Amino acid sequence: MRPWLVALLLLATAGTAGAADLRVIDEVLAEVASRPVTLSEVTLARALGVFGLERSAGPITDADLAKYLDAQLAVRESVQLDVDVPAADLDAAWDRAGGAALAARLTAAGVDPAWARRLIEADRRVQRFVDLRFRAFAFVTDFDIDEALGPGAHDEATRARTREKLRADMVTRAFTAWQEEARQRVPIGRIPGVAGPWPTPFSLDAGAGAR
Repeated sequence: MRPWLVALLLLATAGTAGAADLRVIDEVLAEVASRPVTLSEVTLARALGVFGLERSAGPITDADLAKYLDAQLAVRESVQLDVDVPAADLDAAWDRAGGAALAARLTAAGVDPAWARRLIEADRRVQRFVDLRFRAFAFVTDFDIDEALGPGAHDEATRARTREKLRADMVTRAFTAWQEEARQRVPIGRIPGVAGPWPTPFSLDAGAGAR
């Protein structure tokens, strides 16, 4: 058994007598290509609202974990393809997430802000991967728009919105198909006997800001 399969423990002083007890502060939930995925990283990703996770103060759910694991397929692929994130892009994403105020909340919660910044960078890398791999090749023709809108005259604003929706749908379908294929190539495993929901090991006082 891998050593990290055991929940990480914090040795804490209990009460005034100075006795020590052990509290679970983290837990390995799954692995992606032999890389462990911990409760704390899923918690941080959800607190930041990255990888498509919705911010919530509640426990981490199986659905949260599943979404995070799926996102790691794209993270892994984007790293292998050396998809870069320009420094200015990362700085802007960090500022939108909260910047200095977010760093202060993370520090107060005992979380290294550099870790959060790395997750934001990974999220941006995935978005660039999707743009380069799928959105750049999603073409919507005027015929596609006519077919979607049906008979009659439609103003340019309506046609433009329809074009963007059709393009977004194309990207989603292509990315979903890619994810299904990637799951066949990349081993993803849930730790046996480990099931949610899981209480979060930390929380941020205020919302992390809009991404």
